[in-house]
Amino acid sequence: MNGKSSKMRAWTGIALVLAILSMLCMASTAQEKTASYWAVQGDDLLRKGSINEALEAYEKSLQLDSENESLLLGVATMHHILQVQAATKALGIVEKKLEKNPQDMNAWSSRGVALTNLGRDDEALKSREKVLELLDQSLEKDPTNSTSWMAKAEILAGMDRLDEAVQACDKVIEINSSLVGYAAETKGYLLEGLGRNEDALQAYDMAIELNPEKGGLWYSKGGVLKTLGRNSEADEAFAKAKDLGYQF
Repeated sequence: MNGKSSKMRAWTGIALVLAILSMLCMASTAQEKTASYWAVQGDDLLRKGSINEALEAYEKSLQLDSENESLLLGVATMHHILQVQAATKALGIVEKKLEKNPQDMNAWSSRGVALTNLGRDDEALKSREKVLELLDQSLEKDPTNSTSWMAKAEILAGMDRLDEAVQACDKVIEINSSLVGYAAETKGYLLEGLGRNEDALQAYDMAIELNPEKGGLWYSKGGVLKTLGRNSEADEAFAKAKDLGYQF
């Protein structure tokens, strides 16, 4: 049933693209290398089921008429169709893996990502809860496994359980493994999300101490300082980020 509904969504999307883009060509004669020409080529390819080639044609049309809202909407819909198709295929692969090994943590994690891309959020949440269950089982056996704690932090963050994610990052920092810098950086992002900017600043300072040449850390620090009203310090941090080659 889910496969049929995914195909139905894809073909509904195709019909929508054709309806939008056909409007572009009604009032003009297709001429080679014009936006209208490539839109017509895209329409023909789409009707033949050549979705990737159709997308290439529509994007060539956009290069020549980048402000055309109908083209932009059509291309956006095409990307969504391809996303649904890829996620549906990935989900099928993952389900087969889980049939063979119901304890495959990576498969459960991939299942959650695929389901999110298909808009099946309740099922995606259950997959992530299963990942947490398996991680907790792993940590019961080896509570010093920093990789498992970091994975737990990322899963919890994705579930918007930020306080618990911060605690998991603290575990990584406490264990003092090679993941400390990444854990400190992640903790900074999480604390910003919680509005705990002073604590976030401390986390970024720890990350910078461990990796002073990472421009993104200086940029993140500058953002927190700006939020705290410490503008001159923020400008210094932004300048440092720029000196290190960080683009913003």
